[in-house]
Formats: sequence, structure tokens, C-alpha cells
Amino acid sequence: MNIYNMKNTFTKAIAIFSIYNFAFNISNVNGQALSQDQAVETALKNNQSLKSAEFGIDYSRQLKRTATDIGKTSVVWMHGQYNSIYQDNNFTITQAVPFPTTLINQTRLTQEQLVGSQKNLVALQNEIAYQVKSTYEQLQYQDALRDLLRRQDSLYQDFSKASSVRFKTGESNLLEKTTAETQYLEIQNQLRMNDADIDISAVRLQALLKSEKPIYNSDKIIKRSLSTVTDSVLLETNPQLKFLQQEVIISNRLKRVERSKVLPDLSVGIFTQSLTGVQNIDGVDNFFSSSKFFNGFQLGLSIPLWISPHLARAKAANFHEEAVRKNTEAFETSIKSSYVQAARELKKNEASLRYYEDSALKNADLIISQSQKAYRSGEIGYIEYLQSLKIALSIKNNYLQSLTQYNQSVLKIEFLVGKI
Repeated sequence: MNIYNMKNTFTKAIAIFSIYNFAFNISNVNGQALSQDQAVETALKNNQSLKSAEFGIDYSRQLKRTATDIGKTSVVWMHGQYNSIYQDNNFTITQAVPFPTTLINQTRLTQEQLVGSQKNLVALQNEIAYQVKSTYEQLQYQDALRDLLRRQDSLYQDFSKASSVRFKTGESNLLEKTTAETQYLEIQNQLRMNDADIDISAVRLQALLKSEKPIYNSDKIIKRSLSTVTDSVLLETNPQLKFLQQEVIISNRLKRVERSKVLPDLSVGIFTQSLTGVQNIDGVDNFFSSSKFFNGFQLGLSIPLWISPHLARAKAANFHEEAVRKNTEAFETSIKSSYVQAARELKKNEASLRYYEDSALKNADLIISQSQKAYRSGEIGYIEYLQSLKIALSIKNNYLQSLTQYNQSVLKIEFLVGKI
């Protein structure tokens, strides 16, 4: 390839990149920029999973009103010759009532189910908030990386221009010029890839927030702060653990309901009926017509003769409680382990971040400025200059990665303790 073709290719690449960058800016215009707090607030208001959990609370609240359901009242009318040859009427009203212990246990069960639905909502809110913040943090990193890549783009563009001038004046060879242009095109390619990553994260946030437009960040990436957390605080505040602990309480109440169903049901009733005919009252015969009614009441018990199914349901409820309890204990062990891992990850990332903040970033800036001066003055060649730039820019890129990893560790711990 001759010099003219190389220059033509280079010019086309710049034009293509400019068009792509314009298209990306247009897509940003069509999106919506939110702060992280705004993004979390919007997600908690619009997310469909949370709306489903809210309906679950309404369901449990209505179900609570059914705890004292005593069943339907029986009303029976009987007409005919059940007492004599005369036609008589009998009206009987009866009501079966579960044993009071059963009603009490059912009431307590529905109360705990309502609390369980509320705790499930809090656990889901914590999960959604963590997903939003984690994605937003990734978007902030990609945005900061774009700024860094643009800085690299500027450096390599200057390098490319300088090498072209040196080539024309005979101070350098074709290899240096080609290397400079290749490095410049490589950075442009990385910019395009990063812009695509930004759009992907924006679309993911759009789904989490149920937004009509992609969501972009309005906040720049900064180092997050974290208050001290202990194991006791973790076990007291983790929303998912609190929900599972509530499930243990619910399963225990369910077991009590099933056990109480073995007790007999009560039956109460009243009746009024006619007894047409002659009745001897104090030795005197009196005739009563069908318009005269006699009243009374009845009490009864409904005893389960086939008790085996009731006992089996009670035993099954007991096994269910034990299964839920073991699952909760396993989760408690799991989050303790997750917290230890997150705390150690945080400590590791904090040490790495401190290294960049204390010395590495300053050294990187110094390397860039000094190598630029040395290259322009001819003190170093393009190979030494490129190596210096790569070292310095690698430090800046590693710093961004370290900052993001540190912030993600903070978000993980906040998620574990339920800090929305």
C-alpha cells in the first residue's frame, strides 16, 4: 500500500468514526438522563415485579378477612304430616361453627401471611434497587472510560499529526507514521465498542425502570462511602432473611391450624314449628291450629370419625415447617459467607484504589507530560513514546476499574444489609 492509499484509508476511518459518534449522540438525545437516586426511585415506582408484590399484599389483606369464616347458614322448611294427619310447617336454622381454637389459629395465620407479603415486597425492593445501582455504576464506569478514551484519542491524534510532519520532513520513516495512524484507529474502535456498551447498559436500566426511553447517567463516578457493618446487623436487617424467617412463622401457624382441625366442629340452631291437633295441658284438652308455632333450639358436635386424613395433614404441615426452617438456616449461612467475601473483596479493592489515589495517578500524568515533551524535542523515539503512553494510560484505565470494583463491593454489602 502506498502513502496516498494509506492516507486515504486513514481519512475514511476518521469520517466513519465521526458519523458513528454523531449517531451515538443522537441516541443519547433520545434517551433520558437520571441521577442514581432518581433511577432507583423510578424503578421502585414502576417495576412490574414490585407491582405484583403489592398486589400480593392486597390479596393477603383481603384473605385476612376470611379467617373468621364460619361457613354458610342452613335454613330448612319442612311441610307435611310429620306430626299427625294435619299439615304442619317446620322452620329450622342451623349454623356449623369451627372449634374456637381453629378460628383463632386461622386468624393468626392470615395475620402472619400479611406480614410475609409485606416483607416479600421489601426484599424485592432491595433486589431491584441493587440491580439498578449496580447497572448504573457500570454505566458510570463506561462513561468515565469514554472520557479516558477520548483523552487517548487526542494524544494519539497529536502523535499521528506529529509523525506525519516528521515523515514529510524526512525526520522519521513510514513505519513510525503507520504505527501512529494504527494506534489512533485502534482507540477509535475502542470508543465505538464502549459507546455500544453504554447503550446496552442504558437499555437494561430502561427495562428495570419500565421506561419508554433508554436511561443514561447524569452522575459522574465517585468513590462511595460505607458505614461499619457487623454480623449481628446483617442478620437483623437482611430483607430476604427476614422474609424467610417470616415464612417459618407462617408454616408454624399453618401447622397449628391443621392440628386444630382435628377438634370437633360445633353446631347451633333454632327451630319453630306447628303441631296441629289436640294437646293435653294440665288435664285439659286444647286444640291448636297450624297458626300456632312452638319454638326450640339445638346444639351439636361434628366429630371426625375418620381421623387419619386430618392427622396426615397435620404431620405434612409439620414436615413443611421443618423444610422451611432448614432452608432459612441454609440461607443464613449463605449470606454470612457472602458478607465475609464481600468485606474481603472491599478491603482488597480499597487497598488497590489507595495505591492509585496516592501515587500511581500522579505518576501517570507526569509520564504523559514528560514523554510528550521528550518526543517533540527528539529526546526519545516513537517506540519509547508509545511505551510511555501505554503505561500511563493503562494506569488510568486500571484506576477506573479499581474504583468501579470498589464501588460494586460497597453496593454488595449495602444489598446484604438491606440499605436501599
